[in-house]
Amino acid sequence: VSQWLPEDRLAEWNAWHTAVHMPAVVARPEMRRARKYRVISDNHPADWTPQYVTVYELDSPAAWESYNASPAAAALRQDHTDRYGAVGKISRQLLILEADVTDGGG
Repeated sequence: VSQWLPEDRLAEWNAWHTAVHMPAVVARPEMRRARKYRVISDNHPADWTPQYVTVYELDSPAAWESYNASPAAAALRQDHTDRYGAVGKISRQLLILEADVTDGGG
């Protein structure tokens, strides 16, 4: 999930998102983990540049479908929309791991 908010709302959103929203999402049985990254550089040709990207990890596309169709997920999305939808921008992607390359050295 990529997120942009005006600078005057960003600290408030970041605190709420980290302390309230992310734990509520990860509490769902389909979720395994969430990691939030601060975007330092982004050259995507869009009309907005995300300040944060949050990666929610699940075991399978079926787990995503189960989560996404749940009333709990709808309520979490609505809460976010009610708080920040009028001022922020959000983009959601579903990613499936295609390759995992690690450094074999030490």
